[in-house]
Amino acid sequence: MSILIASVLLYGAVAVLGAMALRRGEGAVPEALSIAWEQAKMIAPRLILAVLGAGFIAALVPPEWVAAFVGRDTGFAGLLLASLIGALIPGGPMLAFAIGGAALEVGAGPPQIMAFVCAWLLFNLNRTLVWDIPIVGRRPALQRLALSLPLPVLIGLLVAQLGLA
Repeated sequence: MSILIASVLLYGAVAVLGAMALRRGEGAVPEALSIAWEQAKMIAPRLILAVLGAGFIAALVPPEWVAAFVGRDTGFAGLLLASLIGALIPGGPMLAFAIGGAALEVGAGPPQIMAFVCAWLLFNLNRTLVWDIPIVGRRPALQRLALSLPLPVLIGLLVAQLGLA
């Protein structure tokens, strides 16, 4: 049901933006389509590989392992482990979200996947080492990490408490 709602919202947003571009005129629609095509050419191969790789991961990792470590009933420990895994997963959003989706398919709990995704967004080790520390320095990067440390687990607990999963 939530996938249907998300799809309707996404299609609705695109329809509204398309109508606004049509109303604006001035070649906005052809320009938007050109930009979208260029982005699709760049992203599509990566997305296909990420989804394919996540499918292989889902097929290779025994579902009982997923359920035992980050399943619905793993509670706080599962949220912590999912957060750690999220922080360690390299790559971009196509890979992280594909892994999260594949994990859901084989028995991971939605609160745990929310913790995984939030940790990937906040603490990604690769991004921290390659971008954050060299650009802003070690101290500010570590301060940011320390301040946001509880967030993935708190978001996972909130998802579980509100029954959003």
